[in-house]
Amino acid sequence: MGGVTLFLCGLIQGSRAQEEGPAEPTPEAEDVEAVAADDEAVAVSDEATATDSGEKKPVEAKTAEGIREEMLERLADQMSKRMKSLKERERALEVRERALGDREEALGDRERMLGSMEELMQLREEVIKRREKLPPPQSWKGPEAPAVYGRYAAVLDGRTMQFYHRKNAESRTPVASTQKLVTALVVCHDGDLDRLVEVPREVYDVEPTVVGVKPGEKYTRRQMLTSLLVKSGNDIAATLAIDNAGSIEAFAEKMNTFAKYIGMTDSNFVNPHGLPAEGQYSTARDIAIAAYEAYQVPDIREMVNKPVYEFVFNSGDVRMLYNTNKVLTSFEGCNGMKTGFTYAAGNCLVSSASVNGNDRISVVIKSARPQVWDDSKKLLQWSLGLEMKGPLEDLALVR
Repeated sequence: MGGVTLFLCGLIQGSRAQEEGPAEPTPEAEDVEAVAADDEAVAVSDEATATDSGEKKPVEAKTAEGIREEMLERLADQMSKRMKSLKERERALEVRERALGDREEALGDRERMLGSMEELMQLREEVIKRREKLPPPQSWKGPEAPAVYGRYAAVLDGRTMQFYHRKNAESRTPVASTQKLVTALVVCHDGDLDRLVEVPREVYDVEPTVVGVKPGEKYTRRQMLTSLLVKSGNDIAATLAIDNAGSIEAFAEKMNTFAKYIGMTDSNFVNPHGLPAEGQYSTARDIAIAAYEAYQVPDIREMVNKPVYEFVFNSGDVRMLYNTNKVLTSFEGCNGMKTGFTYAAGNCLVSSASVNGNDRISVVIKSARPQVWDDSKKLLQWSLGLEMKGPLEDLALVR
């Protein structure tokens, strides 16, 4: 409105100068003369109309001041309409810019996903080649598998990927933080574990298990992945996911693709940490397969075998992170792997052990404490005591 006021003041000053003495006509003066001429023509027309109708109407002569006021009102109205039009145009441009920005972001996400798909296709080929070289499944001799409290369970060989026992292993269920093994696999497959990662704002959106990192802090992927597998921090899982894929949602898509490529046929992940989410589930069988793949990665093997990890914050403060897997320190030969708990999934544990060259992995889901520790120990001890007799003829028994 300041611009309009200055413009109108200029008109008034131009008019006053015209009354005081002759001067070169300005654009404002010319506008006033034009308006005055139009008004005189209207007055003549009105007088003629009155004469034709037989009526005599007085013709009011418009003063220069009245003409100026009318002119200013018209100009102000035009200026107001023009400003409204400009604002509408600005809003339209802003909407268009946002749309273009969203489109560019979507294209960027698509390019990243295509790149990830190429990497995952390569992973699938590597997995197939590696599994083709696995020793043939073996028949075994030994007692029946022990009864366990957990509702879902599975036991497989850490070298041959052969299943020795399954209890409701194909039933869908929440699996809590045991799915962080899939998160670790995706992160490790991306590589460059010594690269720095900046903690995002989204760490404030997860609970309850957190290591305590803050937005803006920077740590290596290796440091964060170790704390994820030792202490199971959900803030760490969110950080690694966003660093890897740009968002929690995009990372979940990578998890699902990765899971299918390694043979997890009945799983769907919505987040990287295992907190309850609609449509998120897995099976004891699928988690056992994820654990088998994690067991083949030296970096993961080293991380899950740590009873305690010293986490150094950017501030220099140190926090001792104690492994949540109690079997690690209570069963000889245990070398991992991952705990989990939510009310929907119950107490869960993936445990691994290596004794006399034999490697076993057990999965227990929907258990309780202390039963989950006891279940895992019994399954590991039983499977490590099996006597292998030779190649298994009925391969359907290991699927």
